[in-house]
Amino acid sequence: MKEKGTLMGLTIFLSFVILLFSNVGIASAKEDGKIIPKGVFIDQVDVSGLTKEEAESAIDSFVQELKNKNLKIIVGNDEVSTTLDELGYKYEENDFVDQALNLGKSGNLIVRYKNLKDIEHEGVRYDLTFSLDETKLNSFVSNDVSEYNIAPQNATLSRTGGKFIYTDHKVGRKVEIDSTVQLIKDTILNNWNREDISINAVVVDDMPLYTIEDVKKVDDILGTFTTDYTSSAEGRAENLANGARLINNTVLYPGDTFSAYQYMAPFTASNGYYTAGAYLNGKVIDSVGGGACQVTTTLYNAVLYSELEVVERAAHSMTISYTDLSRDAAIAGTYKDLKFRNNTDSPILIEAFTKGRKITFNIWGNETRSSNRRIEYVTVVLSETPPPADVVTEDPTKPVTYRKVTQSPHTGYKTELYKVVYENGKEESRTLVNKSVYNPAPRYVTIGTKPVEDKANDSSTKNGKSKKDDSQETTNIDEPLDTAPSIDLYWEDAWDDEGFEDE
Repeated sequence: MKEKGTLMGLTIFLSFVILLFSNVGIASAKEDGKIIPKGVFIDQVDVSGLTKEEAESAIDSFVQELKNKNLKIIVGNDEVSTTLDELGYKYEENDFVDQALNLGKSGNLIVRYKNLKDIEHEGVRYDLTFSLDETKLNSFVSNDVSEYNIAPQNATLSRTGGKFIYTDHKVGRKVEIDSTVQLIKDTILNNWNREDISINAVVVDDMPLYTIEDVKKVDDILGTFTTDYTSSAEGRAENLANGARLINNTVLYPGDTFSAYQYMAPFTASNGYYTAGAYLNGKVIDSVGGGACQVTTTLYNAVLYSELEVVERAAHSMTISYTDLSRDAAIAGTYKDLKFRNNTDSPILIEAFTKGRKITFNIWGNETRSSNRRIEYVTVVLSETPPPADVVTEDPTKPVTYRKVTQSPHTGYKTELYKVVYENGKEESRTLVNKSVYNPAPRYVTIGTKPVEDKANDSSTKNGKSKKDDSQETTNIDEPLDTAPSIDLYWEDAWDDEGFEDE
């Protein structure tokens, strides 16, 4: 009986050993026993019974599926989409597959068997750690998502018919980049159900810098100036009116810089300009836009009285007639421009108009200067250079009695402009504003050299009266030419009115 019991125990033990080695043998049928036990998961991937290569391939396929998931960001009524792959989604390096392969491989046979059974019934899970590319994520939110920002609009104003018209401000919408980036990271890396994702961007109201209350403070004339163009030809007069039109109702907020060239260019017929006199290389020529400098000069003086910050100003190459020396501002191409900055704490409005052959600029703003304060501008002439000798051009197609001044002479000057500030009628300061140099220029004269024919008496008399050839009709002048012939010269009264055209 005892032998029978011993035999039965031995049989049970052998069966256990056989079962153990049977399980181990089956598990090691592939790759010399290097397969993962049952009940092992790496993240959501069941790697039971897989070799290392098979497990790694399965994990890669799982991660690729995650990378292909869509991320949709909603901004108000708009949305923008991307994939996790485009955001650099990936899992961190690990040795989970190697750990899984080593499960149940330590201890004696009984311990190993028990561990394998526990794994099979209770399971073992290794959680992957994922990350996003910070640079790609920030770029996506900053560029793609923020594209749906709505910019705020400052309140603005204009002046028509002597009255101000105010336009209310508009509140914008702005994506909070840092907060939206963090929300995306938290959703994907911490609370994701592994399905396509939809997230509302974190947005805030974007307030404008200047509201309707700010622009309603603009009700004072900070500076004004007027120049006259009574003697200008029609084309030049039209150019002044056009320049005023292009600048009128310009609004500059604090810190904004005005460029006359930006507002007035291009100087073309299609932009409303006509041909008129202008300076070029010391001579007066006909140019489309001639007269534009009187626009900028008038504006410059209004700016001076407004005490705005002058950023750029250039003197004319030669003197002009419509304002004092050193108080002009030329505009020519892109190398001579008038620029100034609104250095006040409130918006300003530039009002420009022409009336009765005069051009006026008013600069409106919020006056904060003392009523006891007064400013004036004083020009100081440092030196004066007389014009050089006349430049005479001979025209063989004109009779010797012909003489025409095509350009008046210009005296050269070196000058300085000073700003003088008075408080309660007492001078408080005197500050240098600019230094200007005006080149001297000769008078340009054209004379005829064609001889006058002497007609026979019998063909030049009729009814006993002498008849003079039209070409010999002359008018005496008081201003002789340096190389003038000794005969009387032809002259037109209109030429006496020739003034200086601007550059």
